[in-house]
Amino acid sequence: MSQLLLSIVIPNYNGSIYLTSCIQSVLSQVTSECEVILVDDGSTDNSVDLVRRRFFEAIDCGAFKVISIKNSGPGEARNVGVREACGRYVAFLDSDDFVLPNFIEKILDALGGSSPDIIQFNALRVHEGRLAGNQIIYCHSVRDGTYNMDEVRADIFGAGKWFPSCRVFEREIILSNPFPVERVFYEDMMTLPFIFFQPFRICLIQDALTAYRDNPAGTTRNHKAVHANTMFALLQRVSTLPPSTARDLLRIQLARSVVYFVNELKLSEPSLDDIIKLVRSIDDRSILTLYLKRADRFFFEFPKLYVALDRARKWIL
Repeated sequence: MSQLLLSIVIPNYNGSIYLTSCIQSVLSQVTSECEVILVDDGSTDNSVDLVRRRFFEAIDCGAFKVISIKNSGPGEARNVGVREACGRYVAFLDSDDFVLPNFIEKILDALGGSSPDIIQFNALRVHEGRLAGNQIIYCHSVRDGTYNMDEVRADIFGAGKWFPSCRVFEREIILSNPFPVERVFYEDMMTLPFIFFQPFRICLIQDALTAYRDNPAGTTRNHKAVHANTMFALLQRVSTLPPSTARDLLRIQLARSVVYFVNELKLSEPSLDDIIKLVRSIDDRSILTLYLKRADRFFFEFPKLYVALDRARKWIL
């Protein structure tokens, strides 16, 4: 049997509310070159039984695989899916998201063209169950085309969006750069930027091809002190990398995230004075401001004022 071209990996943990619509959006588009892999991460709801009943025909014909593992976190669930994948390329989709029409067609067209290592596209935000057509999540602003990573890296890091569901990777890339196996938050940010520091060929597509559901129960809306610590540890890790524009763009964004968490949760650590000193020590300011988005640019140019204004807003609320 010849190798498939594309495997779509969906990690799931208690996702019964949205999981069926997520899988249906993909299976309605699959071709003989594709497969869909659901990795259930030790769910305690009825999501796996629901999926097996609803999509038994796709399971029988081999277009859809269901794998169950003990609860290990979304990073390891993705790794398991990649290891089990038969496709040369892998895409990722969270169980509460879905793909937009022509997703697979456009991905296969891109793969059949310049044979890139990575494909990246934009997404639409789903708010209160409805697509917000004017709320595009931009992962880049460069026009469609295939580029050496050096040509577009700064633009991608300036956007600072690291959703796995906005990328397709050659499978070997993820096998060599797996998601963290330990239980951590923001495992995507601990993995994807470090892939993008490497000299891969990337195909950029301006269209939004997936829909990101703004889930009020998700990690990104329910913050804890451990999230601040995770971001601070990642900031320290990134700071040890060789100097580059992309590295410093990421440092600024991570530093601003630390400020957000510390102020929102009214934490005493990490020290925001140290964060301000770090930001002020970053050079190449004229180059960096070309790529930073508005809030990141304001923080970079006026870190002390930004911290004071953010603290005032959070403490008033």
